[in-house]
Amino acid sequence: MKTETTIWSLVTASAIVAILVLLKQEGYFDSDDSMIYSLADELHPLATSCLNHEGLVVHIHPMLTIEINGSVVSIPASVGVNTAICSSEENMHVTHTHDATGKIHVELNEQGDVPLAVFFDVWGKHFDSTGILDERIADGYVLTMTVDGVNSDDFDNHILADGQNIVISFGPAS
Repeated sequence: MKTETTIWSLVTASAIVAILVLLKQEGYFDSDDSMIYSLADELHPLATSCLNHEGLVVHIHPMLTIEINGSVVSIPASVGVNTAICSSEENMHVTHTHDATGKIHVELNEQGDVPLAVFFDVWGKHFDSTGILDERIADGYVLTMTVDGVNSDDFDNHILADGQNIVISFGPAS
């Protein structure tokens, strides 16, 4: 009986070691420094604020264009409208879209500044100085942002204003 227990203990230990070796080979124990970070993981407090069109103190409309490797990315209609967080009477986030033109509606019931990060948090997409959407800066690739034709490195911290034309471009360095 003692010999049989010893044999099964060795078989079990060998199986566990074999599984651990396979998991290691598949990278399960490696640190993943290349993991995609999303601003949506740490929402800006305004990203969870809901409102309707009543009692607005701020109502501005910047335009946003996103270019990835020379192609314009469509910004969907109804980003931030009737979401799991904002529904019923107060059915819009502070930043939202009504169409796919890139016009961002920025609305507040009290005076205040709204950074561009709020829109990306509401949309659930990544944007900061490290990259945009699923793209990340790497050797030979750059991320640029212009506001009304002027280069800006404020990226997600940029404060939105009425009539701004914001262009974010990601692609190969020139």
